[in-house]
Amino acid sequence: MSSGSQSVDSAYPQPLQVAIIGGGFSGICMGVRLKQAGIDDFRIFEKTDGIGGTWWDNTYPGAACDVPSHLYSFSFALNPQWSHVYSRQDEIHGYANACVDAHGLRPHFRHRTTIASARFDDTEALWRLRTDAGEEVVARVLISGIGALNRPLIPDIAGLDAFQGETFHSARWDHDCALDGRRVAIIGSAASAIQIAPQIAPRAARLEIFQRTANYVLPRDDRSYTAAEKARFARNRWLMRLYRWMIYWRMDLRFLAFRRGSRLNAAATRQALGYMRSVVADPELQEKLVPDYPLGCKRILISDDFYPCLNRDNVNVVTAGIDRVVGDGVITRDGVHHPADVLVLATGFRATDFLEALDLAGRDGLRLADAWRGGMAAYRGVAVAGFPNFFMLLGPNTGLGHNSIIFMIEQQVEFVMKCLRRLNGGRYRYVDVRGAAQQAYNRRIQADLRHTFWAADCASWYKTPDGRIPTLWPHSCWRYWQTMRRPRFADFQFMP
Repeated sequence: MSSGSQSVDSAYPQPLQVAIIGGGFSGICMGVRLKQAGIDDFRIFEKTDGIGGTWWDNTYPGAACDVPSHLYSFSFALNPQWSHVYSRQDEIHGYANACVDAHGLRPHFRHRTTIASARFDDTEALWRLRTDAGEEVVARVLISGIGALNRPLIPDIAGLDAFQGETFHSARWDHDCALDGRRVAIIGSAASAIQIAPQIAPRAARLEIFQRTANYVLPRDDRSYTAAEKARFARNRWLMRLYRWMIYWRMDLRFLAFRRGSRLNAAATRQALGYMRSVVADPELQEKLVPDYPLGCKRILISDDFYPCLNRDNVNVVTAGIDRVVGDGVITRDGVHHPADVLVLATGFRATDFLEALDLAGRDGLRLADAWRGGMAAYRGVAVAGFPNFFMLLGPNTGLGHNSIIFMIEQQVEFVMKCLRRLNGGRYRYVDVRGAAQQAYNRRIQADLRHTFWAADCASWYKTPDGRIPTLWPHSCWRYWQTMRRPRFADFQFMP
């Protein structure tokens, strides 16, 4: 990709070769591969002060990953010093920063810069980006590293603004808020809530967890790595890589449990319910914790301390449903008043409209919002017809319910790099996926999803209100690797 010589009214004297939006794991991985390919003329635009995306945002008590550490890491940056089988937020955040420094990416970051809009210039075959401060940035290629879990979902609950205590979302944790001896209400009972509750229950005078639907929870079986184990990994990189592959295959084979009719699904259901009943003492509470949908329809959670936390005398699970919030607490639909001093909104993210905040326009002014009016969709999750020289990482139908998203990121980055090499090698002005190819691909994806438990009858963040699933990959990660390893360039238009 030639850097070109055209002068533009921009924050930079020449067009950037590549502009990357987002400084999380996707942006980091893309930056590393660009540098390894000898492409240095790129910037990573990050709206916050930090690095690591979700691991910068989510600093709530107990924040940790539900994928084993040795797999939730880049294949090119293995880490023998992980402290636990499942890493905590601060350790993952530190790992992200270490990767940035090891690969010389820090000068490529531009922090506190929100890209508000991006428009493709048909005449010049350039992307013209505008920051929220009104500054223009011009680039030949635009890559979105905006993950799906970056826009907190604030629930539509009557009276929420009337609450007189402290209120905050789990992804915007208020560390100045005192919890000791206070009445805390957690609205939500899924992935973040089950990590937060055990940490704050010993401190709070009263903790109430407002559960809309029960979740399947499996034991995490976490432990710390011994000094001897870490030393062996450091001495024998092949051993660490073998261990990583063992974790990968164990998790990838779990995909079989998400296929409708799977015996593994029935076995996992028995395991989850048996685990809950072996830990939770109260039979009435046990009944509250039994899901009314098949395992897999919602995200499966893992925890070693959530169920024990529920046995505490000062913890209560509320299932009546919230009617409204009042100045001093929550009123449920059965008319009960639940006093509270602090409201924690553990209500997840707007995963099915994650690019909504970016005003993106492609060829002939086509806006992404219009292209996705019938639902977000992309070719192999990385390219959208009508948006030349634009690629997404962790785009539609590339999320997972059973394995490491870092693996998916690496496959997408490799796919993008192959497209960029073809673009530069042929001295093309731009590349755009064909609409027919995108439509055919997505018909197959949606058809395949119907054969999984993710499409069962329940509401989840995987789905849009009409039941379509634009978030998840419907097969194993091994299948995704096969899909991405060889781009089918006949599905693209390369314009000279």
